[in-house]
Amino acid sequence: MRRADDIEGWKIMEKTLDVKVDLCVLEDIEDGERMLQKGRNKEVPAIVVVDQVVPPNSQAVSGLHKSLMTAADREEIPLFYGRGMSPYIVCGQYAKAGQVIAGCTPQITSVGAAGAYGICVTPNEMAALLSGECLKREEPGICRILLKGKLEGTAEAKDLALEMVKVIGSGGGKGKILKIFGAGAMELSLEERITICDVLQKTEGVPVFEPGIQEQEADLKFDLSSVVPQVVLPDIYETIVPASSLPYVKVKCVFIGGTAGGGLKSLALAAHMLKGRKVAYGVRLVAAPATAEIYVEAASKGYITDIMEAGGLVINQCGNPEVQGRVGKDEVMVSNDVENRKGYAGFDTSKTYISDTRTAVQAALSGEMGLAKVKKEEKTEEHRSLTFEGRCWKFGDDIDTDIIIPTQHLNYETMDEIKSHAFEPLRPELPTLLKEGDLIVAGSNFGCGSSREQAAEVILACGVHCIIAKSFARIFFRNAINNGILLLECKELPDEVNEGDVIRVELDKQQITANGKTYAIPAVPENLYNIIMDGGLVKSIMKKVQNHQL
Repeated sequence: MRRADDIEGWKIMEKTLDVKVDLCVLEDIEDGERMLQKGRNKEVPAIVVVDQVVPPNSQAVSGLHKSLMTAADREEIPLFYGRGMSPYIVCGQYAKAGQVIAGCTPQITSVGAAGAYGICVTPNEMAALLSGECLKREEPGICRILLKGKLEGTAEAKDLALEMVKVIGSGGGKGKILKIFGAGAMELSLEERITICDVLQKTEGVPVFEPGIQEQEADLKFDLSSVVPQVVLPDIYETIVPASSLPYVKVKCVFIGGTAGGGLKSLALAAHMLKGRKVAYGVRLVAAPATAEIYVEAASKGYITDIMEAGGLVINQCGNPEVQGRVGKDEVMVSNDVENRKGYAGFDTSKTYISDTRTAVQAALSGEMGLAKVKKEEKTEEHRSLTFEGRCWKFGDDIDTDIIIPTQHLNYETMDEIKSHAFEPLRPELPTLLKEGDLIVAGSNFGCGSSREQAAEVILACGVHCIIAKSFARIFFRNAINNGILLLECKELPDEVNEGDVIRVELDKQQITANGKTYAIPAVPENLYNIIMDGGLVKSIMKKVQNHQL
């Protein structure tokens, strides 16, 4: 049986290697219960780290946790329940240079920060290792990476890691050991090395720091002094751009935490930037220390207080944005951790941008990220249209909120599901026919009934931004305005137009035109007009806050 604790030794072995594993790390993953079904050879060192979903968010996850805890007790395996992310625990208490450490999640490669070789295995392979078998692996390639200089300015270890991924390529390190050495490597703390190794999992290589080696032939060279802040665009790691050239985006949530972003240094930087300031209106800031020990130390140093007084939320160690930092459809989350896959932040259309800590905190403070120049151009070119034009859909008198959206459909998870039932009691086919920009024309007392705001929300979701009626129920009128819908009262028009007619509303001329006839309308009060043009009451208030008008 051959050991694999000497990287050069791996190179001279035959194509298929027998790798003796020095430590097995068991985590709470799907199919994780299979890992200990056969029991454990007492000579195989192992630990159980519950860090993937803590606290459990479902009955199934809770059952998995209980099963792992029971097995750890039965097999006499050290258990770390919610104590921290496994790379921190392993690097802090177990890993030694040259060891081979196996785990079932890609973050196991982060033990390379301590000079160990982290190998990601399947649950079946882990079960075999626990029974005393060796791991079968093909002979790896070697990529030697020289680091020189030191990080300067606002650049962080995260930015260096992203620059390395950009050069190596997403998946470009598969089947390779990434040996990282040089004077620049010696400048990095353990926390920074863990961050770099965690990000390098995206290359699918096995990163290993060997800072004691100063000079040898290198395949890649990185000068830390030339590193600049980087941002990963959503969904995959194919597009990594300098933060200075990122297109402008509005931000809804910022996450500070995880293996790559929850270290003490990251929390200290976040607290320093937030101290005495406030998170932008409408933005959620969520922080999750990487371990319980880091949490306690951050609290003792006042970092937790600074984050919370700025309006941030500090959750448990091991917390992650997939559970506690979700955003809505088409909304943006910025994370200083590592994951940005589609759906991670909530829905498939939710977007996760990966950045360093400084860039993420700046996004929390401003509510935006990207080029200031683009932002100014957008504001300069803002166009507040005074004209609404579209085909009309006709209704009669007393269309109440139960007709607009029946109550039984209000508990669906998304507005897409709710709006498919709009006007169902009268015209169930209408949601499939309504198009963006269409108008509704109705008789008297449109929107009567209950006061629920969803009646206005569902109309807007169907693409209707203007309703013309003989009269409106007062509560619906205000709900519609608060959601950015223009409501116009006109006594004659509803009786004189047909469904499908094109109607043109010109607010500056205070008139409506349909079928060649013009109808006079009163001026819309300026305060209501501004709310409508801003997209609703909440957006209008947010705009005033951002412009320092409130």
